[in-house]
Amino acid sequence: TDVIVDDITEDQLICRSMWDAPEIDGQVFVDLVDGIEVGDIVPVLIDTSDEHDLWGKVAE
Repeated sequence: TDVIVDDITEDQLICRSMWDAPEIDGQVFVDLVDGIEVGDIVPVLIDTSDEHDLWGKVAE
């Protein structure tokens, strides 16, 4: 799944799918990877989820 990076914290990328609206729909939390910037579109493998959000890692 490709996601758009909306924000970067000390330990994770905060992203959304291309079909989700910022600040309205759920987020995708991704383990931090060097070299990725806000606005980048990155491929992600989803590990887990809840009712609203997803968690995963950047696909290699």
